[in-house]
Amino acid sequence: MADDKIEETVCENKISALPDDLLVRILLHVPVKVAIATMILSKRWRFIWTILPNLVYDSFSDENEDDDDDDDDDERKKTSWCLFDKSMELHKAPVLKTLLIKLGPGCHSDIDVGKWIAKSVDCRVVVLKFKLSWSKGPTKLPKSFYSCETLKELTLSHKIFLDFPSSSFLPSLVILELIYVVYKDNASLDSFFSHCPVLNCLTVKRNRRNMDDNITKFSVKIPSLQALLYVSDDIISPLRDGDEVVDTNKCLALDTPALLYFSITEYSGDSFLFENMPCLEDASIDVKSFSDIDKSKTSLSAVQSLEMHTTDQVHNQVLSTYKVRNISK
Repeated sequence: MADDKIEETVCENKISALPDDLLVRILLHVPVKVAIATMILSKRWRFIWTILPNLVYDSFSDENEDDDDDDDDDERKKTSWCLFDKSMELHKAPVLKTLLIKLGPGCHSDIDVGKWIAKSVDCRVVVLKFKLSWSKGPTKLPKSFYSCETLKELTLSHKIFLDFPSSSFLPSLVILELIYVVYKDNASLDSFFSHCPVLNCLTVKRNRRNMDDNITKFSVKIPSLQALLYVSDDIISPLRDGDEVVDTNKCLALDTPALLYFSITEYSGDSFLFENMPCLEDASIDVKSFSDIDKSKTSLSAVQSLEMHTTDQVHNQVLSTYKVRNISK
């Protein structure tokens, strides 16, 4: 029995004797709250967790854990949030490679998420993925976020209020995903795109049933953009025979000279304006109506593979003919 204890102690000392980078690798394979808990093992482990290059906090996983006692469940969630808050506050890695935050409906509304984002900017974050689905209204991001020089990949999802100051700049941003976020207005959105000089891939998902979606002209004018995925899930059933397409007075406009591929799914009845796409190779368009196709023929003329579908029976024949003509080039 004594020999087993001695052997266990020797093994533990050998692990503790490993260099910091190897200990960090070990902690990267466990949840953040487990990594933080290692601080009580010994003095050697006290601050190892503070230099982790990747931090993942997913409250959805906490909410999915079975717990019959609601009081214990609330206390456990509060402890988890406090641990993550402390990990952000004390983080010391020279570069935060990845920060993933997912906050579900069960998270407390008094959590200062802006503080976490600001801290990630101070830690020179490279990849930031932030999903906020709490019961409160949309939250603003700190101004420092909009001037993060190291940020290369960004995902913002759900209750996030996008207000891009005109003086800000994201010089390294290559991949951007905007999933059901709330935009301040058209001017702010245009400013956002114009201050991302190397943006290569853009994904946009909109919920047109959301009353906070006040964008009338969703303009994508990005000289460096090569790939675009745009989905507007209004969840309106396809038009039946005899139904008319209603003009929403809203528009999706593309001015993307480097674009190679785009996929658009849009059933809300918005109009389209495609300009300046001389490099386009592949395109997929699934929409309710495309009455403005004549205005976009020049921009689509260079496409090598074009797939189009509309629920508007009036335009189906025209689109089918147009598809064959372009693919046969």
